[in-house]
Amino acid sequence: MRTDATEVLESAIPILAKDRAASMQVIATRSGISRATLVRLFPTRQHLVQAMAQKILDDCDRALTRAEADTIPAERALAALVADYPPFAQLWNLVYVEPDVLGVPEASARAETIFTRTVEFVERGQGAGLLRKDMPATWLASTFCGLAETAWELTLEGHMGTRQAPDFITAILLDGATAKHRPER
Repeated sequence: MRTDATEVLESAIPILAKDRAASMQVIATRSGISRATLVRLFPTRQHLVQAMAQKILDDCDRALTRAEADTIPAERALAALVADYPPFAQLWNLVYVEPDVLGVPEASARAETIFTRTVEFVERGQGAGLLRKDMPATWLASTFCGLAETAWELTLEGHMGTRQAPDFITAILLDGATAKHRPER
């Protein structure tokens, strides 16, 4: 039985992502723990959601820090960021839409800071010629988060393997969804 807060959060994040109205009982049952254990770790649903947001934000921060290293080529930096895509999916999926998180100014501010860092990362890729310069960096950063969310959900639902997801994200981000290259407009 899971009794470690981090393990419980790992189980609870996808549960709440798929069922935003999930009660503490439902989250506990689907996580394989008793409601009493869940409440001991997180006394209220708001505490749980805020802890989830903190974990997601911390994970995004770590992934960006690893990928922002100026000493590695842009291609390797992008590969590192895409390999760590789940927290960005979770950020997009939970942090921006969960009312209990949006009511916490610190979490909202951190989410905005992480998104700003993601935009700056994209700008670095644009400067290196890896990412398109004709698209706003904010658009490409949002696209990355949206692709990450889609890949994460498809992985959770069993429609995509976990090892496939980073390749799919990278392919769409770098090459788009067209079957062949279209001429410039």
